[in-house]
Amino acid sequence: MTKKSAFIIGIVGATGSGKSMFSKMLSDHFEGKVVHISSDMYYKDQSTKPLAKRILSNMDRPQAVDFSLLIKHLKNLIKGRCIEQPIFDFATHTRKKRKIIVEPKSVIIIEGLLLLADKKLRDFFDLKIYIEVDDDLRLARRIKRDVEEKRSKSLEMAIAQYLVSARPMHKLFVEPQKDLANIIVPWNKMDQEAVDTISARIREMLRIKGYINNHNNMKC
Repeated sequence: MTKKSAFIIGIVGATGSGKSMFSKMLSDHFEGKVVHISSDMYYKDQSTKPLAKRILSNMDRPQAVDFSLLIKHLKNLIKGRCIEQPIFDFATHTRKKRKIIVEPKSVIIIEGLLLLADKKLRDFFDLKIYIEVDDDLRLARRIKRDVEEKRSKSLEMAIAQYLVSARPMHKLFVEPQKDLANIIVPWNKMDQEAVDTISARIREMLRIKGYINNHNNMKC
């Protein structure tokens, strides 16, 4: 394990559970001290495949995520090095040429569908949070997102993808991660009180580990 100089939080949960929103709410408590990374940006590039095959790809299983690159970037961040984060285009299932420069900070929040499914990545987390959501709400949010962000070409395709891959993969890979989490947050309890409580716990752990002042003036 790489020697750590940052406090690392993994936020995982079902599609449409509100991971991104909860991550943002937590980040706001540590303004200027947080790196917020979505594992969605680390899906494997599929530019070598025909578009018709890319569209049918199962993006809800661990094999779809480039965990090796995510772990490499995480190691660099906790060593105080900047990274070039990829940008994944869900409309084409490819990585864009442009990348995002990310600076190291004292707190690293990574959110995603399958973070705890990879043991090597899981071992980096100081705190693991699982966001739990009802099945019907998960379906509605998933379809709304896929249509609005053009991850699917139509409403019918979004529903078909949910039934063929997202739902069975949830039972197989996503839901079991709940047993690996330190904290389980029900979606209907994902309010400011929950954020305040978890933030207080994080601040105390930061104080004990002495991470709070690391990297804050780092510039790439």
